[in-house]
Amino acid sequence: MAKKEIIVFYIVLVLMLVVLIVANILQKIDAGQVINAAITIILVAVTTVYVIRTAEIAKATEKQAEASMKMAEEMREQRILTSRPTIVQKANERSYDSDDFLVFNIGNGPAIELEIFLLDNKKNQKKFERHTFVIKDTENPIHFYNLSYEAYNNFKLIGKTCYLVSQYRGFDKTQIWYQTWLPFIPKKSQDEERIIVIAQELEFREVNKKESF
Repeated sequence: MAKKEIIVFYIVLVLMLVVLIVANILQKIDAGQVINAAITIILVAVTTVYVIRTAEIAKATEKQAEASMKMAEEMREQRILTSRPTIVQKANERSYDSDDFLVFNIGNGPAIELEIFLLDNKKNQKKFERHTFVIKDTENPIHFYNLSYEAYNNFKLIGKTCYLVSQYRGFDKTQIWYQTWLPFIPKKSQDEERIIVIAQELEFREVNKKESF
């Protein structure tokens, strides 16, 4: 028996005892009235216990439903995370003109509508490519060819931070778009015949809608 029910039970006993004492003192209440009073008290007590138990069950059911919904949401998020694409980028050294870039999908899902941007230090677009579909294949990356040595000179970008940005979405129906940012600094080689890419740390972002540069 729950603690609240025990308290109600003792209250009923006390009330019945009080009724009997009062009836005995006054001697004006017959046995039938005493019984009716006792039955009424018992009914009130039972109803009170029923209300308390119903409220407790309803509260427990609500908590269970909330826990189930939370678990379902966590499982959905976990499923999305395990099936989402993850694009990474790195500089690839070349022996002429300028280093280029390699773009990999290391996630478990395809990268849909992959767009690759090369932005200058003011985040203005200097080059753009679109790839419609990329699956997980670390052995066959996309080659994104860098600007030429001449272009970096003409744009006066040597020694300034530029950005390689990949923008893509997963195969799920969410409207989330993912972005991978690779800041890099183009520098002249020692012989001043080509551009060397000094890559910085990758940054991953999520956006609610497709962004344009």
